[in-house]
Amino acid sequence: MAMQQSEWLKDFKCLGDKCEDTCCKGWGMQLDDATLARYREAAPEMMGFVTQGESDHVMMRDEETDYCVKFDQGWCAIQKEKGSDFLGDACHFFPRVTRQLGDITIQTATLSCPEAARKALLDARSALWHESEPERLPYALYNYLPDGLMPQQAMQIHESFLTAAIAEDAMVGKIVARLHSVAQSLMSIDVSTWPMAVDFYLKNADSRLTQPEARTEDPFQLYHALAGLVRAAKPSSRPRLQRVLTTMQDALDVRENGGDLSFGNHSLPNLQQMRDGWKFINDQWQPYLKRWLQVELAVALFPFSGFGDTLVDRITIIGVRLATLKLALQCHLYRHQSLHEDEFVEIVQSLARFLDHLADPALSMQIYQETGWVKTPRLWGLFAA
Repeated sequence: MAMQQSEWLKDFKCLGDKCEDTCCKGWGMQLDDATLARYREAAPEMMGFVTQGESDHVMMRDEETDYCVKFDQGWCAIQKEKGSDFLGDACHFFPRVTRQLGDITIQTATLSCPEAARKALLDARSALWHESEPERLPYALYNYLPDGLMPQQAMQIHESFLTAAIAEDAMVGKIVARLHSVAQSLMSIDVSTWPMAVDFYLKNADSRLTQPEARTEDPFQLYHALAGLVRAAKPSSRPRLQRVLTTMQDALDVRENGGDLSFGNHSLPNLQQMRDGWKFINDQWQPYLKRWLQVELAVALFPFSGFGDTLVDRITIIGVRLATLKLALQCHLYRHQSLHEDEFVEIVQSLARFLDHLADPALSMQIYQETGWVKTPRLWGLFAA
């Protein structure tokens, strides 16, 4: 059975011991029922390395390094000793994400893998998909096709959003506002009418937009929201994410104390200098930010899946994360007086490694409701500067 796979994944390979952030490090990779059954029947000694963690069954971590106990000099000892058939779905497929729309199988990859982030964000190939023959499919493959749609109709809707994400006639913030507005419109009509409505709504989205509504406190609240999500998550080793947070903290001249945010004498002057400096390179980074948006929509299989209970929740979470990424890039530029492609990729991957796997979407939406970012003008306003 042919599978639709993201074009940039065609020649993707795990870097193994050459990877700066091997996925075996610091991950409690979950084990599916099929892999557990295989361990019990064919390799019972493997059950000694299984414990409970973020899910019912995960691989143990080394107490000293916080790495998976089967991590061996950049490679997985399970795969080396027993073959890939003994890898659970989480380990076998990472960073790939496989979805089902009726009889259409779709595969892309999360930006939480350094090599996936590099290829996805730096590869400007226009083709969205290529056909691939999968050697293996996930044990649990959920079908996201809603009642009232045929698979090809759903796929076309998904592709319409992916195309809209990289539109050349607008900055990425306005594109996010367009998608947010379209999501609101789609929620008010029956799913069976989406094939006729989506392209119309996308084409006419600008006529429904009001001016972006930005507030001075928004950048500081973006940092505070990210820090709050990290604080609420299970403790783990996140050195590169901590570097991003420290850079943001120093650039914004803010400090946290018991969950409260305090401002320094240079908070507002630094923010203004940061924004002034970004203006000189904003156009340069727009294609990269749009590719980020396109990849996140693909991973979410938007509008049919993603973090959040509703279409509006899903695009709100993606939009705020994109605004957070832009702020992190601005802070990096301000603190280091430069921003290169490899630094961009590292910041993206560091944020994705946490936000795509450990951040609580329910808590995220609670924060975004309180800040008002669930409204289209306010969400757009996060990108105003």
